[in-house]
Formats: sequence, structure tokens, C-alpha cells
Amino acid sequence: MTEEEAAAPKKRNDPTSQLARGELVHAEVKPLDLSGIPSVIAGIIAWAVAFVVVLIFRADLEKNGHGWWLWVTVAGFGLGLIGLWYCRRRWAAIQAGHRSEVED
Repeated sequence: MTEEEAAAPKKRNDPTSQLARGELVHAEVKPLDLSGIPSVIAGIIAWAVAFVVVLIFRADLEKNGHGWWLWVTVAGFGLGLIGLWYCRRRWAAIQAGHRSEVED
């Protein structure tokens, strides 16, 4: 190895340095779910299950001062229903062509 080769810094090949040099090429990946409806439904189901679990242990939770957890699950379920309404309305607007898919 010559002195010039030894003195020259080695080129790093880790993704962070490649990104810094602008060498990374990103593949075009489309989102799996444009509507968001299945994700919101999964969240609503999770809050409903949490409500049932908290309801089962309600006496223990109230004894330890955590009775308010029941209302957290109710709020999560209610906000999920609002989110479901919003996502359905938004998806219908996208399908009707009133909004582009990249907005929001």
C-alpha cells in the first residue's frame, strides 16, 4: 500500500454515510391502506377489549385509586368512532374525486 492510499480516508459504506452523500436510492413503495378505515377499526376493537378487561378488574382498580382507567377506555372508543366517521367521509371524498390522495 502506498503512502497516498494509507493517508486517504476510507469510504464508509454504512447507510448513514450513504444518505449523507446522497447515494441511497429509495424504492417506490405505495401505502398499504389509503383509507385508514381498517386501522381505525382495529383501534376501536382494541379499546373495546381494554374496556372489558378494565371492567373485570374495576374493583381492584378503584381500590388502588385507578378507577378513572375505565373512562379512558370509553374515551378511546368514542374517539375511535369519531375517527371512523372522519376516515369514511374522507375516503368517500377521495373516491368521488373531490380530493387528491396526497392531501391530508
